[in-house]
Amino acid sequence: MLGTESISSIAVDGANRKWLGTKNSGVYLLSADGTTMLKNYNENNSCLFSDSIATVAIDNITGEVWFGTSEGVISVREIATSGKEEFQNVYSFPNPVREDYTGNVTITGLIKDTQIKITDISGNLVFETLSEGGQASWDLKTYNGQRVATGVYLVFCANNDGSKSCVTKILVIGN
Repeated sequence: MLGTESISSIAVDGANRKWLGTKNSGVYLLSADGTTMLKNYNENNSCLFSDSIATVAIDNITGEVWFGTSEGVISVREIATSGKEEFQNVYSFPNPVREDYTGNVTITGLIKDTQIKITDISGNLVFETLSEGGQASWDLKTYNGQRVATGVYLVFCANNDGSKSCVTKILVIGN
């Protein structure tokens, strides 16, 4: 995957994904099994000061990933955090979601590998996913790729065997 590139640093996030810092081509994010490249941060496509990476460090509480480059230190906010043993202070942000917001909504305070199902207030399923460690992300779109309408959305969360669960709400304000 990386050919002859020299790896200078390796870090593992809360979803067991691998972050590889390299000598000359920035940072690579690999899947938990290490077989798929998910992202590549470099000078041309990100905020990195340099493609020469000395170190990668991860704050598994916030999901922030720090890159020590030859030109300075910078960080990005990623989704994966360490999952908890119990659901603790589960909430989503931003909430409410304003009409001009274009990013993702994050659901945090989750158990690792939480199954997430998001419904409208009538109970219609609009999205489902699995958490990345202790957080999950929603792009505010339904299965057909359309942004959801104004309304209250319920976020149903359950651990992998269904023995622990919780519910939170998201308010989406449209145009």
